[in-house]
Amino acid sequence: MYCAMGLGWVGLDFRGLLPPLFEEAVLNLFSKNMNTAVENFQLVLDSHRWVPLPSVGFSSNSVGDESQEDITPPPSLMEHSPLAVFVNGVSAAMNELRPCAPISLKHILAQELVKGLRTVSDSLLRYNTTRVLRENESVLFLSLCRAFIEVAYPHCGTCFGRCYPGGASLITDGKYVLEGLSRLLTTSSLRHLPKRVQNNVNATGETKNVAENGNPPAAVENGSSVTDTVSATTDKEMENNNVVEEDDKNMVQQTHEKQSEQ
Repeated sequence: MYCAMGLGWVGLDFRGLLPPLFEEAVLNLFSKNMNTAVENFQLVLDSHRWVPLPSVGFSSNSVGDESQEDITPPPSLMEHSPLAVFVNGVSAAMNELRPCAPISLKHILAQELVKGLRTVSDSLLRYNTTRVLRENESVLFLSLCRAFIEVAYPHCGTCFGRCYPGGASLITDGKYVLEGLSRLLTTSSLRHLPKRVQNNVNATGETKNVAENGNPPAAVENGSSVTDTVSATTDKEMENNNVVEEDDKNMVQQTHEKQSEQ
């Protein structure tokens, strides 16, 4: 720029020709770094072993605060090595962008970042489709997907906001790329809900609740169970039968006495 300004005294100022060259170089460099971050993520994900890691308890800078001078990646990402590798790659791309971040490339670079985040989301969905995981491994995989949505994605937006004021909103607006993962998490959570208890209706129209194991529960009516009610009804019927038998015996005995008197 100094050389171009000096030549401007003799009518050879070529500063207007420099911005396109810088813009092209910055765009190519940022795209290359994002592709490297995505490729490293896929390599680590393919070779990742789904074993639980100890949770990290120390505090970190809050996600989403663009006023902070330094932005430290959330420590919780250390529990998910594929995400940690990806976020490190994004941080490296942002560090190389900060010294020379052309304003004219703000929206284009935001699209490149969202494109990389979409590729990670698609890789996770493809991994879920093509891999067969055990129950404990599936829990860890879903935890990684949730961390990508709730931690890694907002952190990438915050990093972009440090290069371009207000740039975090451009990344947040592209959150539609997470619809597939959000749907996967919702579906997986519904699978673990308890089964709904079904009701059976008998011939008289009365409803009987049936437990999941097939054993009918003891229904309670007015403080007493149905079993107690049935037992009481049976006892009353037996008492009535005994009374009828005694009446029949008395009538037969009276008939014999009348015949003997005659």
